[in-house]
Amino acid sequence: MRVYPTSLVRLVFMVAGVAPNPWATHRTAAASWITNGPMAQAREYHTATLLANGTVLVAGGSFYSNGPLMYLASAEVYDPAVGTWKQTGALNGRREFHTATLLPTGKVLVAGGDGGSGILSSAELYDPASGKWTLTGPLNTARQQHTATLLPNGKVLVAGGYGDSGFLPHAELYDPATGTWTATGFLTTALEDHTATLLANGKVLVAGGYGFSGDLSAAEVYDPAVGTWMGTGSLNVGRVFHTTTLLANGQALAAGGRHGSGYLASTELYDPASAKWTATGGLLNGRYGHSATLLPSGKLLVAGGWGTNTWLGSSELYDPGTGLWTASAGLSTAREFHTATLLPSGKVLIAGGDGSAGVLASAEVYDPAVNPAAGSWASTGSMPYVSAYHTATLLTNGNVLVASTHVMVYDPATGTWRTNNSMNAPRSSHTATFLPNGKVLVAGGYNGSYFDSAELYDPMTGTWTNTGALTQPRFQHTATLLRSGKVLVAGGGEGGFPPDSLSGCELYDPATGIWTATGSMITARRDHTMTMLTNGTVLVAGGLVSGSSRVYSAEVYDPVTGIWTGAGALSDARNSHTATLLPSGKVLVAGGYNYAAFASAELYDPVSRTWTNTGAMTTTRVYHTATLLPNGKVLVVGGDYTSVTNNAELYDPASGKWTSTGPLNTPRWSHTTTLLRDGKVLAAGGINPYYIASAELYDVGLGFSNSWQPQIATVTSPLNLGACLVLTGARFRGVSEGSAGNGQDSPCDYPLVQLRSLESQRSVFLLSTNWQTNSLASAPVWNFPPGYALATVFVNGVPSTSSVVSILVPVPTTTILTPARRLTNGSFLFTFTNSPGALFSVLATTNPSLPLSNWSVLGGVTEVSPGQFQFTDSQAANNPRRFYRIRSP
Repeated sequence: MRVYPTSLVRLVFMVAGVAPNPWATHRTAAASWITNGPMAQAREYHTATLLANGTVLVAGGSFYSNGPLMYLASAEVYDPAVGTWKQTGALNGRREFHTATLLPTGKVLVAGGDGGSGILSSAELYDPASGKWTLTGPLNTARQQHTATLLPNGKVLVAGGYGDSGFLPHAELYDPATGTWTATGFLTTALEDHTATLLANGKVLVAGGYGFSGDLSAAEVYDPAVGTWMGTGSLNVGRVFHTTTLLANGQALAAGGRHGSGYLASTELYDPASAKWTATGGLLNGRYGHSATLLPSGKLLVAGGWGTNTWLGSSELYDPGTGLWTASAGLSTAREFHTATLLPSGKVLIAGGDGSAGVLASAEVYDPAVNPAAGSWASTGSMPYVSAYHTATLLTNGNVLVASTHVMVYDPATGTWRTNNSMNAPRSSHTATFLPNGKVLVAGGYNGSYFDSAELYDPMTGTWTNTGALTQPRFQHTATLLRSGKVLVAGGGEGGFPPDSLSGCELYDPATGIWTATGSMITARRDHTMTMLTNGTVLVAGGLVSGSSRVYSAEVYDPVTGIWTGAGALSDARNSHTATLLPSGKVLVAGGYNYAAFASAELYDPVSRTWTNTGAMTTTRVYHTATLLPNGKVLVVGGDYTSVTNNAELYDPASGKWTSTGPLNTPRWSHTTTLLRDGKVLAAGGINPYYIASAELYDVGLGFSNSWQPQIATVTSPLNLGACLVLTGARFRGVSEGSAGNGQDSPCDYPLVQLRSLESQRSVFLLSTNWQTNSLASAPVWNFPPGYALATVFVNGVPSTSSVVSILVPVPTTTILTPARRLTNGSFLFTFTNSPGALFSVLATTNPSLPLSNWSVLGGVTEVSPGQFQFTDSQAANNPRRFYRIRSP
């Protein structure tokens, strides 16, 4: 049975309780809301929790539509990389008005609520790794409309709420180590629908709410050190369904709410030092049932709610520096009692709630850096020499190696360049690959003739040494570091002018310094793109076939078999385009040329092996660059040799749209862009209209204070696949929970770790198994390319300066087979264990006496979990007797 305390009854009145601040400005701030895919289930009074891997778990709630109220046990997960929802395991019990808390173990604790047949004491844990829920110890007191706060000691404080006896003064602590609850003092006031805010001193401020005397102005503080509650200064006005958010300055801002017959526009600040509340600028619109989210800039976003007898679609920003509110972009759908979650990208996800159409399934994302975008460019030191058609490689010390006819190194710490020893054979239009041994392999290229030579750069000595030569000269080819540690070079051109395109491919083995031929591409091509996909295969797309003929086709190389297979066709044949691996695993191809520059862009889906069009760029471009940013967007810069541009724009994979960002100071094409450890992007050299030496830095413009920024001191390096990444540092717990302080919304003051491959741009957030204020241990890292990677910690949407991690190339060990079995369809399944991340192929024959060269290659093996491999022979039904071999390429 649903319980409706007085505080939940909808009251419609004609006046607002407090007038707006006359000093507030109504200027619309630069931002936008983008509608993403809806949830599978419309819901309100649910919870949203930011998980350690950057996704958002929504659980429970209720729904009604011209029928009886439905209490929900369903749960779903939002993936910011694609902007869509996916259902996950259901709760063991239906519930609304519960709380959800991310624990330091990475699991989510859900407690209490209303299950329809009564108020609940049950609690359960969600494991993001398995997507399943398990029961844990029940609350001592059944309750709903309470609050839950993760304390600095890792325990969870649950306070107040509504129970079988009415409003509750009870509080209790959950210990994740034991899975049990213990009582911890009594609030001085029994209450529900209050806010609970973790203060900078580790104490918890409870403010407002609803109790036996109506809307409450009382406030009190819980001290975890002694387990007691103590009254503190009262709010200036009683309020319920308000928000209370800790600001970066250590003060807590209570905003809006309902008081008696009014929708409050008033806001007030709590100072823990004086234990007093003081009024600050009023909201532009009185509201309650809204959300409040602290942005990385330090401003507070309030969105939606109920006010002036209707659902609100407005949002506004509070600036702690001025104490004033300004209007921001309007929601696509007016709503109340929704959830709001700050994502690692600095965006805010709004989900569900109640609106004019009833309970909502819709979700939308607030982007504070749109229209106009906040990103900007600043000049940095110029290169000693003009340069174009060069390569740029981020080294482990954070410096950038630029190699062409001259070799130069950029130091981000000083913003200056220095010359370096030249290559033994200066060249351009070559490739540069950062090897797992810390050296940089340069191969092929052109300097009056086509090169087959290759050489290695040693960052420790700053010197170049020759290594084995390619099997044939080539330029405008591509090179990719494979999971085996070898380097795949594909295509390119040689010969006359225009050069002949090549289909031949070869592999470089750093252990021997020798190149060997591998399978040839189906189509000869040069000036194409090459991208290593998340499964370790390699995609090539587009390019020039011969002369000036462009290619529609794409194909995929399997390193296990050494064979290329078709991968669909681009919508537009193109060369000199860019290809970027997105966090979703899809590949974004943008721009390029086919007798004219393109603005079009398309996506390759490795699962379906198909191409689909996505939003077109705002500007046609060729010879541009594309860089995946830590926030998941793609920065495209400059290009177009016929009319060089300074335009830069951002692609958002979640919406499939492009938005302009700050323009380059100097238009350029045939330049390079490199993501630095501090998150800035270095654009270097290029042509305008001649070779240029200038360089500049792009800042995405989150606007955070350096005092917020998490800092990494140590990181596990080198790291074996299958091992846990351990980081230590400072500020791994943020300056504020950053949320409304109610039971619905997710704090964002805990660390999320992103791992990004320097070579493939593969980017993932890691699940964590234990995080503290100054440390974090991830779940085992696997299914990630070996080589160097950037590890970045995000807290409150603020990224740290990255640390470089060396991920070792897996070395196969003795294979241990587990029992094999024949499946009901006649297929043969066998599993085995070996080194996590190792590559294997399976060969088969009916006659084991045949030489290995006569055995059939069946394909690669699937790693189902770290070090656990599986292969299914679907052809076994046609062979009564078959012999198998497992081979590491």
